[in-house]
Amino acid sequence: MRVRVWRVVGVAAGVLAALVVVAVVAVAVLAVPVSGGSMAPTYLDGDRLLPAPFLGPDDVERGDVVETRFTANGPLVIKRVIATEGDRVRIDPGPVVRVLPAGETEWRVVPTAADWGAKPVACCGPDGMATTAAEALVPNGKLFLLGDNPGGSDDSRTWGWADRDLVRAVVWTRVWPLAR
Repeated sequence: MRVRVWRVVGVAAGVLAALVVVAVVAVAVLAVPVSGGSMAPTYLDGDRLLPAPFLGPDDVERGDVVETRFTANGPLVIKRVIATEGDRVRIDPGPVVRVLPAGETEWRVVPTAADWGAKPVACCGPDGMATTAAEALVPNGKLFLLGDNPGGSDDSRTWGWADRDLVRAVVWTRVWPLAR
């Protein structure tokens, strides 16, 4: 009887060890590295983020953090979705980012970091880039993206609208470091 119990314990330990190895390898291969400080304080340089399984460009919603490109050949960036197609977006003095979601009548204030540094805060031209225009309508298939640290972020104010189709992943969670 003792041999059988130890055999079951050994098999269970082996299965558990295999699952741990698979999880570590999956995180190492699938996790997206954060480079730079544009998403601070939410995500810091060196953090590793795990994409949400089974979510793609069609699943992106306002408030999501995504890994994407602003142009087909541009660098991969991690930014927050502030507005989606049909929304209106504006940045008021202060600066205060506001979004008027499609179909709604009341502007929502988007919480952002206080330090905007020297980055442009006026927004948005027809292309989504910083300008003196008061507000803009996000076109079909496009997104307006900001870094959580606007003073240290090149985002839609610099690059304009982001194509929804270029979204590579929706961020699910930070997996490294384990604690902060």
